[in-house]
Amino acid sequence: METLFDLFPLERAEITNKGLFFNGNWYSCSIAIKEQWFIFKEVMSRETPIYVDRNDNEYILVVLTDGSLTIAYRIKDGIGMSEQNILTYQEKIRDLKQQLKNRKRVRK
Repeated sequence: METLFDLFPLERAEITNKGLFFNGNWYSCSIAIKEQWFIFKEVMSRETPIYVDRNDNEYILVVLTDGSLTIAYRIKDGIGMSEQNILTYQEKIRDLKQQLKNRKRVRK
């Protein structure tokens, strides 16, 4: 019977302020974002254990501190995001934040 280690070799990914870096690719997952892994108070880097699929570099399996796993997906640079699209996106985010503030004021 094959084990996880047989199917997915154990490696280490570097945690940086740009994401998880492994084998020339950047990865991210919802837990890393939620727990703010990528925010550093000092210039430093850390590592985390991961399992990798040697046949598919679109994802890695990140080993969490409690021993459970989460999937981190590869971040693809510059896919379809023109400068104008980025500015429009940021403007919409600012508008949504303002709407949330306005709703909170109305409730009080």
